Amino acid sequence: MKREIAIAASAGEFWAALKEDETVVELHATSGGAPSRVGEVWLGRIVGLRPELPAALVDIGLARPALLSAEDIVPRTRFKTLREGEAVVVAVAKDMRADKAAGVTMRLSQTFTTPADSKPPLRLNEPMPAATTLIAAWLDPAPDAIAVDDRAAYADLRNWLRVRHPALAADLTFSNEPLYDAFGIADAVEQALAPRLALPGGGFLLIEPTALGVAIDVDSGAAPSAVAANLEAARALARQIRLRNLSGPMMVGFVGMKGKGERERVVAALKKALARHVPDAQALGWTRLGHVELVRKRRAPSLAESIAATRR
Repeated sequence: MKREIAIAASAGEFWAALKEDETVVELHATSGGAPSRVGEVWLGRIVGLRPELPAALVDIGLARPALLSAEDIVPRTRFKTLREGEAVVVAVAKDMRADKAAGVTMRLSQTFTTPADSKPPLRLNEPMPAATTLIAAWLDPAPDAIAVDDRAAYADLRNWLRVRHPALAADLTFSNEPLYDAFGIADAVEQALAPRLALPGGGFLLIEPTALGVAIDVDSGAAPSAVAANLEAARALARQIRLRNLSGPMMVGFVGMKGKGERERVVAALKKALARHVPDAQALGWTRLGHVELVRKRRAPSLAESIAATRR
C-alpha cells in the first residue's frame, strides 16, 4: 500500500492529509490558536479517585485534572492500588475541551526516565513543532512521501525528523504548488462535511451527528438491489468514520433486506471494513428495531468539531 502525507497552509490554517493508494483517508486541521497537547508525556500526580467510573484524576498542570480511565492503566489491576498523591507517568491522549477534562493514558510507546528528585507535574518529552503534531500518528508505518507547502513548517519538520526519524527526512519535500487543492484536501474536506454522500452504485449515505450519537441512514437510490446498496454503504461507512473521525454511539439504518442471510452478509462486510479503517470501532449487531449499532471510543474531536474550533 502506498502511503503519502501532505501538510498544506490555507487561509491561516494548517491542514494535514494522509493518502492510502491515492485516496485521502484521514484529515487533521489546526490554526494559530492553542495547539493540541496530544502526545505530551508528563510526570503527574493523582489528586482524586473515581471508583464509580472507574478512573483517576491526574494533575498535569492544566486548568483541571486530566482523566485516567482504568482501562488505560498498566496493568489494569493497578487501579485498585492507586493512592492520592502518587506520581504516575502518563501521555495525553485527548485534549481538554470547555466541558471535558483532558484524557491521559499510561500506555506509552517508549520508556521515559524520571529525573531524580523531580516533582510533578513535570513534562518529560520535548515539545513538537506544530506541523509534527498533525502527522505524528501517521509515521508508523513509515510513509512513502511527505510534502509541505509552507517554508517555516517545512524547516521545523525537517529538523525534527533528522533527530527523531532520520530515515524519513529524505522522504520530505517542499512543494511550490499549493497542496490544499493539488493533494485533494479541498475535495476531501467537502466530502467529509457533507451530510449526504453519493455512492458509485447509485445509493446514498446520510450521516447526521446528534446530541445522542451519530445517525446514519442508507438510501438505495438507483442501486440494483437493497443488499447491493447496503454492502456498498457498509464499506463506504467505515471509510467515512475514519475520514470524519466519528466516535461515540452510532446507529445505522440499512435498507430492508430479505432474510437473515443477507443481513449477516452486510454485517460481515461492515466488520471487515471497520477492521481495515477503524479497528477500534465495534459493530454490536442488529437491534430490535432493525438497525445496526456501532460504538467507538472518543479519543479526539471529530473533523467537523476541529474545523469549527480553528475558525472561532
